[in-house]
Amino acid sequence: MHVQHSVHINRPIEESTSALAEAAPAWFPRLNARSRASVGVKVAGIPVRKRVTVTLGEPARAGDWTNVSVTWKATGPEMFFPVMNGRIELIPVEKDVTRLTVSGMYEPPLGALGERLDKALMHNVAEGTVKDLAESIAKKLSR
Repeated sequence: MHVQHSVHINRPIEESTSALAEAAPAWFPRLNARSRASVGVKVAGIPVRKRVTVTLGEPARAGDWTNVSVTWKATGPEMFFPVMNGRIELIPVEKDVTRLTVSGMYEPPLGALGERLDKALMHNVAEGTVKDLAESIAKKLSR
């Protein structure tokens, strides 16, 4: 399954890319020294999060574009949670505006039952998680 969310940062691409490179991995929300973070969504304004182990790649530039690979894997009973493989991308939109996109792919766990759960509810959770992550990273890079 594919999920993606984009937001605009009111900063030129050069500044956004520098902030991403200089502050890595401080820009990933709630990431600790052991490469663990919590990701999730808000339900009725209350955060619902799962602890994950995060692996971040080095920023790779191609012209004005910058990409960072990201993978997260649930801590605890892994068989109930998918592994998310994705990327964080910075692209110039205008002179003083950068688009940040977080996208990723995952396979629902638990076979056919997991696929039905994903269609019924969990894909919305994955989309909300990626949206929260994109907005949190954009906020950190905007400083």
